[in-house]
Amino acid sequence: MVRCSTKLPTVSEPARPWGELFAFTVERLSTTVEEMHTAIVRPWFRMAGPAESELRRAYTAAASGVYRSARAVASIAGRVTDVVRAGSQAEPTRRSDAVQAFANAVWGDELERRGSSMAIGMGIRDRSGVLVDLDPSSLAEAFPDASGRLVVLLHGLGQTERCFSPSGTTPGLAEALASSSFTPVLVRYNSGRAVTVNGSDLSALLEDVVTSWPVPVSEIALIGHSMGGLVGRAAIASGRSNADKWVETVRHVVTIATPHAGSPIEKGAEATSRALMVAPQTRALGGFLAQRSEGIRDLHSGADLPPVFAGIDHLVIASVMTADVSHPIGSLFGDLVVTPGSATGGERVVANDQALIGGRRHHEILADPSIPNRILEWIEPV
Repeated sequence: MVRCSTKLPTVSEPARPWGELFAFTVERLSTTVEEMHTAIVRPWFRMAGPAESELRRAYTAAASGVYRSARAVASIAGRVTDVVRAGSQAEPTRRSDAVQAFANAVWGDELERRGSSMAIGMGIRDRSGVLVDLDPSSLAEAFPDASGRLVVLLHGLGQTERCFSPSGTTPGLAEALASSSFTPVLVRYNSGRAVTVNGSDLSALLEDVVTSWPVPVSEIALIGHSMGGLVGRAAIASGRSNADKWVETVRHVVTIATPHAGSPIEKGAEATSRALMVAPQTRALGGFLAQRSEGIRDLHSGADLPPVFAGIDHLVIASVMTADVSHPIGSLFGDLVVTPGSATGGERVVANDQALIGGRRHHEILADPSIPNRILEWIEPV
C-alpha cells in the first residue's frame, strides 16, 4: 500500500471559506437542474418543425445564460462573504463543525482536489475541537496527564470527534475512557476521502504521535464508529506495509456499527444512480448521485480491507432498531444504516468477541450507556 503524501496540518488552521462552500453547492445543484431542464424540454422542440434548430439554439443561449449568471452571482457573493469574514473570524462551534463535516462527507474529495480550506485536514483535536500540533511540547501541553496507553477514537461519515463527547450533562465515551488507564486521542478527518487514503494518513499521524508523545507508548487501542472502524483497519494495513513502529503497540481494535461488508444505503444509492441514468430526463439526477464522494462509495463493500491482523484482538459492536435483538425486523434492517451481518464482519473480519445491542439506531449507539463499560471491561487489564 502506497502512503499518501498529504501534509498533515499544523495548529494554525485556515479560516473556513463558507462563501466558497456556498458557491460550490450552487454550482453542483444548478448544473444538475440545468441538465434536467434541457432534457425535459428537448423533445418539445420537434413540434416546431422546420424551426426546431433555431428554436433550440435560442433556448440554449437563454437558459445557459441564466444558469451561468446564477453561478457567477453565487461565486461573487461567496468571495465577498469570505473577504468580509476574514477579518472577523469566529471560533468554531459544534454547529459549524457539523456543517463542515457534512460537506466533507458529500464532497470532501473534490474540495481537497480544489485546494479548498473547507476540506478537513486529518489531525488530533482537544476536547474543545482545537487542532493540536504534533511537536513534543504541544502534545505535553494538550495531554498533561498522558499515560503510555493510548486509545484512538475515530468518528464516522459526516461526523467529527465531538460524537464521542456529546453536549449536555451525560458524559460520553471519551470522558469514560479518560477515567481509565488509557489516554483518549481524538482524531478528526475528511470522511469524503477514500478510506485507504485516510488510513494511510492516520498511520503517518500516529507514527508522529508515538514519536513525540510525552511518555513512552506501551499500548494502543483503536476505537472506530461506523466508517471510523474501516479507517482504523486501513491504518493498520498501511502501518504494517510501511513497517511503522506504532502498529507494533496495537493490542485492541473496537469497531462500533462499522459496515465491514458494506452499507445497504450506499448500495441503494448506487442502484438508484444507475436506474436514473437510463432515462434522459433523469440522467442528470443519476449523475448528481454518482458524484458522491469516494468515502461514501467505499461504504458499498467496506473498502475491501484485509481483516485485522494476528496479534490484535478485535471487538465488534452492532445494534438493531428493535428492542429484541432477535426480532426479524431488526435482523433485516439492523440500525437502519448497517445490518448486524455487516457490523459483525461475517467472513471479512476475524473478531475475538462481539456484542449486539437492541433498541438503537445508527446515530444513537454511541449514546448507549452500556458501550463504555463493555469497552473498558474488554481493553482494561484484569
